[in-house]
Amino acid sequence: MKKTQVALAALALAASSAALADGVTLYGTLEAGLTNGNHGSSTRFSGAGEWGTTLWGIKGEEDLGGGLKTAFHLQGGLETNTGSINNPGSLGTNTLFNRLAYVTVGGQMGTVGLGLQFSPFIGTYVSTLALAGNNFLVPVCANASACDGGGINQGSTGGFFIPNSVTYAGSFGPVSANVLYATKNGDDTSQVTIGNLSYAADNLYVSGAISRRKDSYSNWIVGATYTMGGIKLAANYIDHSDKSGSGVDSKTYTVGASYGLTDATKVGVNYSKTKTTDSNIDPSLFNISLQHNLSKRTALYAFFNKGSDGSMVSYQGTTGSATRGIGAGISHSF
Repeated sequence: MKKTQVALAALALAASSAALADGVTLYGTLEAGLTNGNHGSSTRFSGAGEWGTTLWGIKGEEDLGGGLKTAFHLQGGLETNTGSINNPGSLGTNTLFNRLAYVTVGGQMGTVGLGLQFSPFIGTYVSTLALAGNNFLVPVCANASACDGGGINQGSTGGFFIPNSVTYAGSFGPVSANVLYATKNGDDTSQVTIGNLSYAADNLYVSGAISRRKDSYSNWIVGATYTMGGIKLAANYIDHSDKSGSGVDSKTYTVGASYGLTDATKVGVNYSKTKTTDSNIDPSLFNISLQHNLSKRTALYAFFNKGSDGSMVSYQGTTGSATRGIGAGISHSF
């Protein structure tokens, strides 16, 4: 009798798990590598992601009928060297899902999302770069308080993940639009308005975005990519205006190109230059990146960065006085 009950319980659990798995995806990316910088910076293990980002997430969707769908997305950052929470958005490392946590509902006319969501401004930026990993951080902001604590070393351009936000995203032929509004929730500087507009046709992609954080800063960006066979050309321009009264304004341009050496191997070159209203701060960053795909889910990468005036030359541990950074590692997705 007891064996029968145990067997029935196991069958019920299996059925429950199957129902849960329907339409729900568990995914992630794990990265590990070594980085080194000059001027006394030691070789360090990088476990949070020099190329992509070490993270895990859960997402799923449900068909509501009548052309409507609802979906959810949860995502948190990790470190492979310690297994600890890292790669946070604005919520820090004490929050499990510190990058994304939102629900959406939408149909043919577009999708509305609510929660902790990805910035459309950053979406325009990353989509108008040539081959480059997380190690290539453009020094956009010249004041830490004006860029969510990022300063010129981070180049956060106003935050990657925006809490307390409402978004609308829609695609109409070759044109796509994404608008985000974040409530202040008791803090005026948390109130953010962001929007982008993109056009994609054949080998050409063009995108522009604006971002304004109340009483802090405003940014705008325009960029494009063009593909010719195995060659991809990319460029963008960012204008940053301080609104806090304690920072400086800056203008940043980035140009780059990538080339497929083989079906599995790509090389990329990028250069970024920032001009600021502070005559002592005009950072630049030069980057060479190499990616070799061992499979669809596993890749080897290597990079060399050279920077000036405080540009971060490596995502992990080669900051400070370092003006040159090198690194290599492996990335695996599941």
